[in-house]
Amino acid sequence: MSHIKGLLKGAKFNGRHSTVIPSAIPAVEAARDSPHVSKIALGLITPIRAAQEHLKFTSVSGGLKMQVRGTHAVQIFWLYTIRPDAVIAEITKKWDER
Repeated sequence: MSHIKGLLKGAKFNGRHSTVIPSAIPAVEAARDSPHVSKIALGLITPIRAAQEHLKFTSVSGGLKMQVRGTHAVQIFWLYTIRPDAVIAEITKKWDER
Protein backbone atom coordinates (compact mmCIF):
# COMPACT_ATOMS: atom_id res chain seq x y z
CA MET A 1 0.00 0.00 0.00
CA SER A 2 1.11 3.52 -0.64
CA HIS A 3 1.36 6.79 1.20
CA ILE A 4 2.49 9.91 -0.61
CA LYS A 5 3.95 12.42 1.81
CA GLY A 6 1.53 15.32 2.31
CA LEU A 7 -1.37 13.68 0.47
CA LEU A 8 -3.45 13.15 3.60
CA LYS A 9 -2.60 16.31 5.50
CA GLY A 10 -5.06 19.07 6.23
CA ALA A 11 -8.44 19.78 7.73
CA LYS A 12 -10.36 17.71 5.16
CA PHE A 13 -8.98 14.36 6.33
CA ASN A 14 -10.48 12.29 9.08
CA GLY A 15 -9.62 8.78 10.13
CA ARG A 16 -7.31 6.58 12.13
CA HIS A 17 -5.24 5.27 9.27
CA SER A 18 -3.47 6.98 6.42
CA THR A 19 -3.15 4.24 3.82
CA VAL A 20 -4.44 4.84 0.31
CA ILE A 21 -4.22 2.23 -2.43
CA PRO A 22 -2.08 3.48 -5.34
CA SER A 23 -5.00 3.47 -7.78
CA ALA A 24 -6.98 5.84 -5.52
CA ILE A 25 -4.35 8.59 -5.37
CA PRO A 26 -5.72 10.65 -8.34
CA ALA A 27 -9.26 10.46 -6.96
CA VAL A 28 -8.17 11.42 -3.43
CA GLU A 29 -6.11 14.33 -4.78
CA ALA A 30 -9.12 15.57 -6.77
CA ALA A 31 -11.37 15.31 -3.70
CA ARG A 32 -8.78 17.08 -1.55
CA ASP A 33 -8.49 19.92 -4.07
CA SER A 34 -12.25 20.29 -4.62
CA PRO A 35 -13.79 23.37 -3.01
CA HIS A 36 -17.06 21.41 -2.70
CA VAL A 37 -15.64 18.69 -0.41
CA SER A 38 -15.54 19.64 3.26
CA LYS A 39 -14.25 16.35 4.72
CA ILE A 40 -12.77 13.05 3.50
CA ALA A 41 -12.93 9.91 5.61
CA LEU A 42 -10.77 6.96 4.60
CA GLY A 43 -12.50 3.60 4.61
CA LEU A 44 -11.63 -0.05 4.55
CA ILE A 45 -9.24 -1.65 2.10
CA THR A 46 -10.30 -5.06 0.85
CA PRO A 47 -7.87 -7.25 -1.12
CA ILE A 48 -9.28 -8.68 -4.36
CA ARG A 49 -8.10 -10.68 -7.34
CA ALA A 50 -6.53 -8.77 -10.20
CA ALA A 51 -9.12 -6.68 -12.01
CA GLN A 52 -9.57 -3.51 -14.02
CA GLU A 53 -9.48 -0.21 -12.11
CA HIS A 54 -12.67 1.82 -11.81
CA LEU A 55 -14.59 4.36 -9.71
CA LYS A 56 -18.08 4.03 -8.28
CA PHE A 57 -20.08 6.74 -6.51
CA THR A 58 -23.14 6.27 -4.30
CA SER A 59 -25.17 9.13 -2.84
CA VAL A 60 -25.46 9.03 0.95
CA SER A 61 -26.82 11.40 3.54
CA GLY A 62 -24.39 14.32 3.71
CA GLY A 63 -22.33 13.45 0.66
CA LEU A 64 -20.91 10.58 -1.34
CA LYS A 65 -19.51 7.13 -0.85
CA MET A 66 -16.65 6.70 -3.32
CA GLN A 67 -15.39 3.22 -4.07
CA VAL A 68 -12.08 2.90 -5.88
CA ARG A 69 -11.23 -0.47 -7.31
CA GLY A 70 -7.53 -0.83 -7.91
CA THR A 71 -5.67 -3.66 -9.57
CA HIS A 72 -5.47 -5.73 -6.34
CA ALA A 73 -7.66 -3.97 -3.76
CA VAL A 74 -10.86 -1.97 -3.25
CA GLN A 75 -10.99 1.07 -0.95
CA ILE A 76 -13.99 3.05 0.25
CA PHE A 77 -13.93 6.81 0.89
CA TRP A 78 -16.65 9.00 2.41
CA LEU A 79 -16.79 12.50 0.91
CA TYR A 80 -18.78 15.15 2.76
CA THR A 81 -20.33 17.62 0.31
CA ILE A 82 -23.49 19.54 -0.49
CA ARG A 83 -22.73 19.45 -4.24
CA PRO A 84 -22.30 15.75 -5.08
CA ASP A 85 -22.78 16.16 -8.85
CA ALA A 86 -19.97 18.74 -9.06
CA VAL A 87 -17.67 16.55 -6.97
CA ILE A 88 -18.34 13.48 -9.12
CA ALA A 89 -17.55 15.50 -12.25
CA GLU A 90 -14.28 16.87 -10.81
CA ILE A 91 -13.04 13.49 -9.57
CA THR A 92 -14.07 11.64 -12.73
CA LYS A 93 -12.25 14.21 -14.88
CA LYS A 94 -9.00 13.76 -12.90
CA TRP A 95 -9.46 9.96 -12.94
CA ASP A 96 -9.83 9.94 -16.74
CA GLU A 97 -6.71 12.13 -17.19
CA ARG A 98 -4.39 9.77 -15.30
